Amino acid sequence: MKNILKYIVFAAAAIVPVSCARNVPEGANEAGKRYLDAWLKVNGITEADKAGRGIYILDHTTTESGLQVAADGFAIVNFRTTDLEGNISTYTDKETAEQLGTYNPSGYYGEQVWLTTAGTIRAGVFDGINGMRKGESKKFIVPSWLMSYENFATEEEYLAEASDNSNTIYEVTVEDFTMDINQWQFNKMVQTFNEDDFYDGRFKGTSIEDTTGIGYGIFYKPIVEYPDKNNEKFPEDTTIYINYIGKLLNGLIFDTNIENVAKDNNLYTEGKTYGPTPVHWGETASDITLDESEVISGFSMTLWQMNSLTTGSKGLGMFYSDLGYGYSGSTSIPGYAPLIFEIEFVAAPEN
Repeated sequence: MKNILKYIVFAAAAIVPVSCARNVPEGANEAGKRYLDAWLKVNGITEADKAGRGIYILDHTTTESGLQVAADGFAIVNFRTTDLEGNISTYTDKETAEQLGTYNPSGYYGEQVWLTTAGTIRAGVFDGINGMRKGESKKFIVPSWLMSYENFATEEEYLAEASDNSNTIYEVTVEDFTMDINQWQFNKMVQTFNEDDFYDGRFKGTSIEDTTGIGYGIFYKPIVEYPDKNNEKFPEDTTIYINYIGKLLNGLIFDTNIENVAKDNNLYTEGKTYGPTPVHWGETASDITLDESEVISGFSMTLWQMNSLTTGSKGLGMFYSDLGYGYSGSTSIPGYAPLIFEIEFVAAPEN
C-alpha cells in the first residue's frame, strides 16, 4: 500500500510542471506566425521563396545594369501595398486612385523617396528592395513582425518583439537610387529647365553652374524683367505686391494667390481672399515676409533676386527641398521635392 501511495505522489509531481508549461504565454508573434504559415501553405508559397530576414518573394523582374539599392542611400520608388486578402492600403499611382474612387485632381501621384538607413525604413521593406536596380519591380510579403523600424540581425529577434502591425504585400518599382539626394535633385532640376516644353524651351542650356552667386540649391531666371529707373535695391521698409504660382517639377500646381488659377487647378477655397499679396522687404532675404508671415527660404531667395525690379517684372525660382519642405513634404508636396515658383510684381490693389 505504501508503495502504491509513493507512486501516485510521484506521478502527480511529474504532471505539475507539464501543466504549468501549458499555461506559459506564447511568444510575441507565435500566433501570427502560425496564421501566416497557414496562408503561405494554402497559396503555395514555400521556404524557397523566403529571403532576407523572413520576407517572401512573390514576383521579381530584374535588370542587369544600374546602381543597386543599398543601405544609407535614397531609393526613388513607385509602390502599392495590400493586405493578404488583396485590399489596397497605400499607393503612388493615379490609376489606382481612380480605380478606388479616391482620385484628387490637386493631389500628387508619382514617385516617392525612401531613405534606406536602418531605423528610418521598415526592416522587411528594406530587405525587399535591397539590391534592386533602376527599372526593377518586385512583389513581396512583409510579415507583421518585420514591419518594424527596429534593426535586428535575425528573424528570431523580430519574432520575440511584440508587434501590432499587419502582414503587408508590397509591389515596388525602383525608379532610381542615389547616395546623394541633393545631387539627384539638382539633376532633375537641370533636366526640367532643359525640356523643350518647359516655358517653350526658353531656358535650355541651363546648368548647375547657373546657381553661382545666387546660393546653393536655387536657380533664378527672369521671365519678364523691367528694371526700375534708378536700378536701386528696395530699402528695408518697402512693401511690394505680388502674384505667385507654386509648382512641382511635374507641373502640378500646389499653391497660388490667383483666383482663376486656383479654380482651374482644383485649389479654390470658398471664402479665401485671392489677389495681390503684400511682401514686406527686409535687410536680407531671410527677413522677407509674405502678408506678415514667414516663407520658405527658396521663395524669399527668389524674391531677393528680383530686388530693384518694378511692376510687371516676372521671375522664376526653382530650388531643392532643403530650401522648401525638406524630407517630410507638405500636403500635396512629397518629401525631397524641388519646387518652382513663378512670381510677378503687380500694382497695389485698390482699396
